[in-house]
Amino acid sequence: MEAEPPSSPSSSGPHACVVRPDLELLEDVLDQLEISSFRDSRGRLGTRWPCFSLFFTIHDEDEVFSARTIYDHFFSVEDKPALCGVLDEWNRDTTGLKVYTATDDDGSVIIVSEAMMRVDGGVTREQFAASTTVWLGNAGSFHLWLTQRLSLSGLAGEPL
Repeated sequence: MEAEPPSSPSSSGPHACVVRPDLELLEDVLDQLEISSFRDSRGRLGTRWPCFSLFFTIHDEDEVFSARTIYDHFFSVEDKPALCGVLDEWNRDTTGLKVYTATDDDGSVIIVSEAMMRVDGGVTREQFAASTTVWLGNAGSFHLWLTQRLSLSGLAGEPL
């Protein structure tokens, strides 16, 4: 007996529950979660938290929904090796939210986290809302984890 490939969706179109996500749908999801949002100059939808900003984008050309968190604390370039060691620990031990550093031309280093989901086949509104909720929670969890890890690693600076 041979395994059969999964059947293709009907040529009559996608199911009524499948949506093509856009930033307006994301705004609705954030409103339902009672989270205020804003649009930045680059067209991203963002949310602001005490120590970080979370930006959402939906790229039409490659049909990817992404969330990128930029943390407010700046580090020196000398801190980068120790900081990368801490971030490597998170990346090894977790899934769904990957973190890295970005170095500005002035030598300041920031922490960025990112999650992505392909939406080229469409998603249900429930999937989209659940992913958004998980990403928001992961950004907060990472912030708490990072605050603890930085002090344990001896990195200078105020808590995030």
